[in-house]
Amino acid sequence: MAKKPVTRKQLLKEPDQFISFSGKLIEFGRSNLKPILIGVGALFALIVIFVIINQVSASNERRASEMVEAAMAKYSAALADTDAQTAAERVKPDFEVIFAQYGNKHATQLARVVYGDISFNAGDADTAIAMYKHALDDVGQSVALKNIVVSGLAHAYQLKKEYPSAIQYFMMIVDGTDATLKRDAMFNLACLYKEAGEDAKRRAMLDRLLADFPGSAYEALVREEISG
Repeated sequence: MAKKPVTRKQLLKEPDQFISFSGKLIEFGRSNLKPILIGVGALFALIVIFVIINQVSASNERRASEMVEAAMAKYSAALADTDAQTAAERVKPDFEVIFAQYGNKHATQLARVVYGDISFNAGDADTAIAMYKHALDDVGQSVALKNIVVSGLAHAYQLKKEYPSAIQYFMMIVDGTDATLKRDAMFNLACLYKEAGEDAKRRAMLDRLLADFPGSAYEALVREEISG
């Protein structure tokens, strides 16, 4: 049996659902005005705090960058009139302040790599290793930057004549997928194998360097090593 059509008169008698819902919402707002205002106030306060933290963080990041740039400029100027060890001693307090005050900033994370290089150039392998290891935790997903830090570690251990550790870190670069400093790592490994009297490994690494990087700046040195 077909349903009878609803007349306009009947529709007008039915309560409008939207109006009913709106009325209930308004009534809820009136009854709960204080907790709503408290909630909105708390949300607004959180937003303000978040903005302030970001502004302070950005300000600190800029300040850290400025301090790192100043320390690097001071080091470069020192190298113009003294040796690497004395230049490193002159900027040591500057970097110590940076690490103490802005240890978690991106500029400071890169500063550890810079100070690792400064320490290495000064012959201070232990400080260089400490800086590079700390930096290794900072580099995140940047494979190229990671290779730079790992290479620093390898060279620092090589400076200490701790050859097994140096080989371990150079091999991390050679076995990796990124080409950054891979040629350098291969050539240094060949030199380390030569130092250790492992001629077969040395020759294999030199051959691999020629095969993987034909026409590189190392080619003349490699061919000289092979012929020698």
